[in-house]
Amino acid sequence: MSLKKISMKRLYEKAMRFTLMAAVFMAMAGLGGYLALTFIIKGADTVVVPDLVGKDVLYGLEILSDLGLNTRVKGTVFDDQVPKNHVIDQEPEPGAAIKRGRDVKIRVSRGSETIVMPNLTGLSLQHGKVFVTENGLCQGKLARISSFRHKEDQIISQSPLSGNTVSRDTCVDLLVSQGPPQIAYPMADLSGFTLAAAIGRLEQMQLVVGNISVVHHDHRPLETVVDQAPPAGYRVIRGSRVDLSVNRSETDRTQNSADETDSIRLFRFQLENGFLKKRVQVKLSQPWFTVTLFDEFLTPGHEVWLFVPKNGNPTILVYVDDLLVQTIFMDE
Repeated sequence: MSLKKISMKRLYEKAMRFTLMAAVFMAMAGLGGYLALTFIIKGADTVVVPDLVGKDVLYGLEILSDLGLNTRVKGTVFDDQVPKNHVIDQEPEPGAAIKRGRDVKIRVSRGSETIVMPNLTGLSLQHGKVFVTENGLCQGKLARISSFRHKEDQIISQSPLSGNTVSRDTCVDLLVSQGPPQIAYPMADLSGFTLAAAIGRLEQMQLVVGNISVVHHDHRPLETVVDQAPPAGYRVIRGSRVDLSVNRSETDRTQNSADETDSIRLFRFQLENGFLKKRVQVKLSQPWFTVTLFDEFLTPGHEVWLFVPKNGNPTILVYVDDLLVQTIFMDE
């Protein structure tokens, strides 16, 4: 074989080896690209579970939501080591790779099973109830007592006492002030008073005018109080109701029954400005009966307009939250 033929053969073999190596390289490159693309596509739906143990539950909810994962609380238990509303454990474990949209289950701590009883004395009843609820305690018995030293609805004492270690769900009994004791004083004798004078005296004593009835006594001064309930000397407290009986002539009684609606008068009353609704009552006292003309809860500044009869010398009594605030004698 000539030298020229040998050289051509070797050159051909080299070309074939180069072509084969190039084909293998291109195949490997294609496979690598495919695997890399597949990993990227799959990785786009996969996230790493964060470590939530010991973290506040609200913080955990926010983190999982940002990662596209769902939070499932599988229970709450007492734990002396993990603070209240913090994560005790989780599933899957931190570092696990899961797809978006999957659930992460957590257990949440209810805090220590025992707590030191807080001091509620001196707080208002409303604030005391909030403290009881926030500490996982239950509300027990509630008793009230009059007190000069404590305001109304202020907590005087508690059981269990503050500083004691108690378990959750312990019921707390409270003793609450109902304000200073109501002072009783003897009822004044209103006999012989005119109706206007009697009402004025009752207002001074902070008593409430009740029913006003009419009677007739020949030997007693007309248009004066001849009877009252409670009677003079009876022990009463502020806000008590007092009924009055007024002596009027038989002629007045006859005229009143025969002439009931001959004339009327416009009555107007405006509730003072403020912030809360108040109960307004307008009562008309005729010689032989008392009738309520108006009884509603009104907003501040509201005005009441009523037509009332003038005959029979009636008296108009206006109450705001059960306190007499205005007295009008229609015969004036």
